[in-house]
Amino acid sequence: MAEEKGPTAPPGLKIVVVGPTQGGKTTVSNYIASDEAVDFEYPFEYNATVGVRILECERNLGGPATPVEVWDVGGSTDYEGCWPAIMHDAHGVVLVYNPEQEGQVSESGAWYEYFVQNNDLPDEACVVFAFAPNAQRGTRQRVSPKIEHLNVVNISLDDGSLVKTQFERFLKAAKARKDSGGGGGEAKGAEYK
Repeated sequence: MAEEKGPTAPPGLKIVVVGPTQGGKTTVSNYIASDEAVDFEYPFEYNATVGVRILECERNLGGPATPVEVWDVGGSTDYEGCWPAIMHDAHGVVLVYNPEQEGQVSESGAWYEYFVQNNDLPDEACVVFAFAPNAQRGTRQRVSPKIEHLNVVNISLDDGSLVKTQFERFLKAAKARKDSGGGGGEAKGAEYK
C-alpha cells in the first residue's frame, strides 16, 4: 500500500512581481524570465494583465540549475481576492512602479505593505524596481517613505544588464533563505542588499 505524503514545497523559487497598473511589471517580468539575449523594451500599446501570468525559467544560482516561477500579477485591485492564493509559498516579491506616473510613488508603499509586511516576509525578500522607461541612466527617482529602507533600484530602458544583475543577486539570496529553512515569511538566512 502506498504511503500518504503531505504537501511538499516546490523545488524551485516562486517570485511574485507586483505593483500599480501600468508600472512596467510585465516588461520587467518578461525580461527577467527570458533565457535569451533580448532587448529590454517597453511595449507601444498597453495590455493590462488579467489576474496573473506565470513565466517559468531556470537560473544557475550555484549548483544545479534552479527552476524559477515569475508570477506577473495584474495591477488592478479587482483581483485582490486572489492575492492570498498568489502569495502562497512565495519566496520573494519584486515591486515595480513607474515614478513618472501620477500616484504610483505613494501606491508603491501600499503594495509593499500588502505583499511583504502582511505576508510576514522579511524586507530582504523584496527588491524594488523604480522603472522610468525614458529616464536617463543613473537618474534617481522618487521613492515612497514606506519603501525607502528597501533595496530600490532605479532603472530605465537603458538598464537591462542592471536589471538582470540585481535580479540574479535577489534570487541567490532568496535561494539561500529557502535552503536554510527561512522561505515564505521567516527572517532567516542570507540578506539581499
